[in-house]
Amino acid sequence: MSPTGRLNLMLFLGIVLLVGVNGALFSYAWWGPAVNQRIGDFWKAHTLKPAVKAGDRTISECLGVSDFYSVHLTTYFMADSAESAGGATDDLSKYDEYCDRVPGTGKVIFSITLMEKEARGETVALAFYGEGSDGALKQLSSLPSKSYPSGFATLEATVPHTGKYVLKAAFGEAKNKEDTIEMPILVGR
Repeated sequence: MSPTGRLNLMLFLGIVLLVGVNGALFSYAWWGPAVNQRIGDFWKAHTLKPAVKAGDRTISECLGVSDFYSVHLTTYFMADSAESAGGATDDLSKYDEYCDRVPGTGKVIFSITLMEKEARGETVALAFYGEGSDGALKQLSSLPSKSYPSGFATLEATVPHTGKYVLKAAFGEAKNKEDTIEMPILVGR
């Protein structure tokens, strides 16, 4: 190829690159947010270490919501053995906070914060269920329906085996699906 041909080719490629970059910049408002969301989702799913404890998460990741109500869940876990805790336990491990994932079997204390001030005047019932091998729910612990003016309710339970559990918060008479918040709890996974 002659020097003039190479120069013309380089000039042509430079113009194409300039037009492409300008087109991408001026159309960023249309395609940019979707690409940023996909990159963020990929980064979160593949490269970041998933948070285990409540203190490692944002408030929205520990939030249970229905159409009318929202609650913030904090789970306190006391392992029944060093093996179920995932390693040796020390005095500070009994103060670890979790959300919807508990590392092993033992005692759990669920602390629910009622996010709306209006909900603090209503009655709330809490129930904790274990999911059997057939998928049926078996109630393990519950609190009767009562008002929590402070906005905090706690429920103690024991998780005897790893698997799936459900914590339910029922507001008022819980006549509708919107009056109940179901929060899945995974133990040992």
